[in-house]
Amino acid sequence: MATAFSPQEAYRIYQEAYALYEAGQLEGARGVLETHWAATGGKTLRGLLLLAYIHRREKRCVSAARTLQEALALFEDTEEKDLLSDAWSLLGEQLRTLGESTLAVEAFLQAAELETPLRALVEGSNALFSSNGIPAFPPEEAQALQARYRACLARYVAEEGGALPAPGWHHGKIRVGYLSADFRRHAVGQLALPLVTGCDAGRFEVFAYSLAKVEDDVTARYRQAVGEHWRPVAGKTFPEIARLIRGDEIDILVDLGGHTADNALPVLGFRPAKLQISGIGYMASTGLMEVDGFLSDVHCSPADRSPYFKEPLLRLPHSHFCYAPLEEMPAVLPPPCLSRGYVTFGSFNNFAKVTGEVLTLWGEILAGVPGSRLLLKHALLGTEEGAALARKRLVAAGIDPSRVDLRPYTGEYLAEYGDMDIALDTFPYTGGVTTLEALYMGVPVVTLSGGVHGQNFGKSLLENLGLDSLVARSPEEYAGVATALAQDGALLRELRDGQRARMEASPLMDRRLYQEGLEDLYRGLSEAWELLQGGD
Repeated sequence: MATAFSPQEAYRIYQEAYALYEAGQLEGARGVLETHWAATGGKTLRGLLLLAYIHRREKRCVSAARTLQEALALFEDTEEKDLLSDAWSLLGEQLRTLGESTLAVEAFLQAAELETPLRALVEGSNALFSSNGIPAFPPEEAQALQARYRACLARYVAEEGGALPAPGWHHGKIRVGYLSADFRRHAVGQLALPLVTGCDAGRFEVFAYSLAKVEDDVTARYRQAVGEHWRPVAGKTFPEIARLIRGDEIDILVDLGGHTADNALPVLGFRPAKLQISGIGYMASTGLMEVDGFLSDVHCSPADRSPYFKEPLLRLPHSHFCYAPLEEMPAVLPPPCLSRGYVTFGSFNNFAKVTGEVLTLWGEILAGVPGSRLLLKHALLGTEEGAALARKRLVAAGIDPSRVDLRPYTGEYLAEYGDMDIALDTFPYTGGVTTLEALYMGVPVVTLSGGVHGQNFGKSLLENLGLDSLVARSPEEYAGVATALAQDGALLRELRDGQRARMEASPLMDRRLYQEGLEDLYRGLSEAWELLQGGD
């Protein structure tokens, strides 16, 4: 029979389990909670939330989601709103990892309803980020999410004293400030390096505002390039960062985070710079009235306006980012089909991007290429329950799991492109650096373009390479392109042999061409602003 227990005793047990969790003793922490629950028959919201965090650290997303759903069902009427909000937010994170983007958006919005304006902004960003994984997400729903975020930001900025007053300006060169949490060994940190470090010092002064909590060797490259204008701002409040930017008299502030993790979009709500744009780190609109443009290119965006974007699209003439590998890449290996006798399709994208629609289409491709196999690689697939979930989804999509190789993430993943003949891009949330790496390793990538900016990343990369034939405009064409390519061994060999050199000679890796386009854009924006002020 379960024994009675006091709230004080329950909290003491929780503290004991939490201490073990903090020490990395996850089995011990779980044991303390489960032993106590077995003896008393009484679970607590705080204890279930800790159990979910234990599951998350073990990368057991399915178990974490189930635990959180149990907690929210048991304690939906609790007065502990901070714990309830944390549970909804953590559930949203697990659902997003599992590819349940629609449910993730709903969970993050539930969390936002329970939070202060500052914390609600974080959950609003989480919801907007997750919405990018929803197939055929209507523009009016995207606009509604953006409007919620804007309203929350307006409340927060008002609470903090409102937008900053217009200052006097006392400098000659155009001052460009970059704001990011990813000036480090990170996908965005890699793509932003040519952006931040290559401007013409005779015409521009570059400032970098780094929110990175941990610095590394890539951070050191940024520090060295920016010099005295390096500004570490991790730990500062958004109003403090805004005042620092205003004090530096920044002409063009470039947000590199959008609605990604640890972003500083609220800084832009204080209007610290003359002009404010966003791009590189996020594939969709910020939704902010304070953002004057979104960095794109002519391949991603057919026009400078989109129903999904609040801000104008600033279209560079080639690619809107430049690829510069952080270190020497492994050698390109021959296509494995030549020695194995069968074609291997594959994707190293985040498994959350692999929706049911994506798997169904991949299943059609496998069916159309007898003997072919599929290689998937991601951290989620390294756990027993993650692999089990993947196999279940494969079966639901009509794919025989025996034809699929599931691999966990490893640091040497680039060499494993030697096991893949053709990479299949995800949609509507496509690959970025993952696609660039596959291409540089000689693996051709088939992509599906669409009406949403973020779905055209692959299109932009391939068209910049002159590989338009690998860009599909419909699911049927995507399957046809992949199937035809799999049946052309000579073309696979030709692409494998020449793709790296083609890439190095293309706009994707031409830093001078990239900088010229950026500098022209920055000068044009600055001149337009000056003309507008003169017109007043």
